[in-house]
Amino acid sequence: MHTTIPAARSAPRFPRLSPRARKTVVVAHVVSSVGWLGLTLGNLVLAVTGMNATDPARQHAAFLAMAILGETLLIPISLVAFASGLVLSLGTKWGLFRHWWVVAKFVLTLVAVVLTPLSSVPGLRELGSVVSAAPADQLIDAGEYTSGLLAAGCVSSSMYLACVILTAFKPGGRTRFRRG
Repeated sequence: MHTTIPAARSAPRFPRLSPRARKTVVVAHVVSSVGWLGLTLGNLVLAVTGMNATDPARQHAAFLAMAILGETLLIPISLVAFASGLVLSLGTKWGLFRHWWVVAKFVLTLVAVVLTPLSSVPGLRELGSVVSAAPADQLIDAGEYTSGLLAAGCVSSSMYLACVILTAFKPGGRTRFRRG
């Protein structure tokens, strides 16, 4: 008597990216990720500039630039970085849950994507409103706004740097979900 063992069912797979598609997504991912880091570092510089300004015009310009850049670019650029990273992990040999470094990058980026519209963007909008309502010849006390934005910028920059290190060194080996 011959018995056949049913084939193990595997989870549906994301189709592999063609070399051209992979390169296109890599470009989108690198540009958006570098842009996100640059935007965050730029906002940190503007926050410190505004906090230390003795000239009201300089302070207002720094804080308004932060608000304009942050409100306009932070959410779209974070979503492009997240989505392109997700497509790369699913559409290449790395997979989303096959390697610890990919899992760590996914979690770090997901946290940053969720926190950006919840903390940074509202803080930037508020700061922009306060500066816009202030007399042009008067320094504003932006301590309550800038301290939170500085903290968010430092945490975000550290997370993005961690993602760069994870990508470069690929530590941690494989997870138990090694298939494919």
